[in-house]
Order: sequence, then C-alpha cells, then structure tokens
Amino acid sequence: MRSTSETSYGARIGNAENLVAALQNFNGYQPIKPEYSISSFTDLINTTKGFNNTVANKKQTYSLAVENRIQIFEKGTLAITKILSPINGTVKGSFGRTSKEATDVALIVAKIRGANINNSRSANPVEATVSQSYQSYNSRSQYFADLIVNLTNFGRNYEPANTTLNIAGLNDIYTNAVAANNEVMNTFTQFVQNNTTRIDTYYLLSQTAIRIKDSVKAQYGNSSTEYQLIKGLKI
Repeated sequence: MRSTSETSYGARIGNAENLVAALQNFNGYQPIKPEYSISSFTDLINTTKGFNNTVANKKQTYSLAVENRIQIFEKGTLAITKILSPINGTVKGSFGRTSKEATDVALIVAKIRGANINNSRSANPVEATVSQSYQSYNSRSQYFADLIVNLTNFGRNYEPANTTLNIAGLNDIYTNAVAANNEVMNTFTQFVQNNTTRIDTYYLLSQTAIRIKDSVKAQYGNSSTEYQLIKGLKI
C-alpha cells in the first residue's frame, strides 16, 4: 500500500532503524546487492525522514495560506464580507434605496455572500474539495471585481465615510484576495507533490526492507536467530 497515516509513517521509520540496528550486530552480513547494504539502507532512511520534514512544512504553509484567505475574505478588519454592508449603505444613501444603482449593487452583494464556500481545513485535504473551494473563492473575487466596476462608474456619487473603502482601497483588497486564493492552490499543489514523493519513497523503503530480509534468510537460514529477529518488522 502507498498511503498511510502520520503515525504509521513514524512507526515504519522506527522499524527501519531497528532493522539497521539488528544488521549491525549480525556476524558477517553480506547483502545480495549493494543497495541492500547497511550504509545504503541507512541513507534511504535519512532521505525518507527528510521527506517527512518537507511534507510537514508544506502542510503548515498550506494551512497558513488557507487562514490568510479566510482573514481577507471573511474575518479580517477589512474582510470582503464585512465591508459589503457599509458599501451597500453608502450607495443607498447616495441614490436611494429603490434606485437602480442600489438595486444593482445589492444584487452583486447577494452573489458575493451567496457563494458556496468550503475552506478545506481538514488534516488531509482532498484535491477535489480544495479545487472546489478555490473556484468558489474565485467566483467571490470576480463578483467583487464587478462591484468595484459599478462603484467606479458612480464617480463622485460613491464617497464612503470610511476612506479605506474608496475605489483605490477596494482595488487593493481585490488584489490581495486574488493573490491569497492563488496562494492556497499553490501551496496545496506543493504539498501534494511532495507527499506523493514521500509515499513513493516509503514504498521503496518497504520493498528494500523486504529484500534485506530475504538476504538475511538466504545467508543465515529460515529458522536462524538473525532472521527471526527481523522478519516481523513492518516497514
């Protein structure tokens, strides 16, 4: 199998190191091939450990990117969902609640709020879910861009009390929103790529361990103490 839990990854590394410790105490161990030697297997263990660290780092970076996107779209002081009401209120105050301008803006605001969002914050994010979430935030960004176009066309009739919500400020928020959404997909892609490499490396570690066990069985015998010590190690 090429998929496993983090706990299993750690246990397999531990068993691989136990295998090395046992081999070091076997009298005259002679591997069938150079890659089944103690030194080569030790190198493979260290390489595998390195991928564990890399994947952990990539997963953390992805998680931070997701949190940053949430702050920009939903939770931050100037989060898009939080500034929609004052924007709406400004337009209604300038043109009237039943005006075409206010109606158009209210429709776009409703679209932004109604976007189906999945933040994909599980410990093991699934590609399809992350992709769906990316598309949902992309839709929000586009609706927000449409809103900015409408407000820009109002000219001096759109003058919010909070000057950070002027057109220049909204464009900055939009730019940050697009960048944050793209960064989530970017960091997730890196996480998946590195995790796939790690899975493949663990598979190689497992297959190499099997060949080492076969080497020991061939050299010392099926019922030997040496083989009995290592045959139950699951790697």
